[in-house]
Amino acid sequence: MGGPVELGGELGSGTNFPGDDRNKNGVGDGVAYVHAGGDVGASNSWLGGLSYLQTASGDRAYSIVDTSGVDTPVSFTGRSRIAVADFVWKWAPNGNAQEHNFKLQGEYMWRRESGDLTYDTSVNGSLAATSSYGSRQSGFYVQGVWQFIPEWRVGVRYDWLDPGSVSYGVNGAYFGDDGFRPQRTSVMFDWTPSEFSRLRLQYSQAKLIPGITDNQWFLQYILTLGAHGAHRF
Repeated sequence: MGGPVELGGELGSGTNFPGDDRNKNGVGDGVAYVHAGGDVGASNSWLGGLSYLQTASGDRAYSIVDTSGVDTPVSFTGRSRIAVADFVWKWAPNGNAQEHNFKLQGEYMWRRESGDLTYDTSVNGSLAATSSYGSRQSGFYVQGVWQFIPEWRVGVRYDWLDPGSVSYGVNGAYFGDDGFRPQRTSVMFDWTPSEFSRLRLQYSQAKLIPGITDNQWFLQYILTLGAHGAHRF
């Protein structure tokens, strides 16, 4: 059941979210990760890992709906830390995935931010206000895809986000916590008549805004041209 262990790390500019372009040279973020996996008998295999990212932001701009219902510009300056736990389990009879196979996959993510938040209250006829800011948030997804007969698969996925606890300092009078937790459930069927094409139907029920349920249908056709796994040119 045991297998190899992979350790790694990366350094980057930190210009992408949750960091931003701070208009200066040097290292802006750091990443460390570890992965391990292996086989369980002839039909199962697994892979799991942990990752950690730390970066900083200088006036990262976005918007928040305040207690008066106004979508108001804000900016964050401080540090962001993200940790991710991921896991994959694969099953195929005796390792042969041509006729039947199943894949279970999921990730759990934590984000912690601390620094200062500037609230542009000029939208409401006042002045900008800067105060301390801290947040602790988390979320996850889990999905499974089962090929029950050759060429046909069915899959289910669930996404969930917890806004957690947020401290706005003296700006707390302008922002409230409604406790809303966005979530989405998806079901899909797909048919792969050849190595070149796939037809996919998906239904999703998303609750991303309080009081609103969004029902979504997707029909997708995928066509592969040129070099691919079966025939490399």
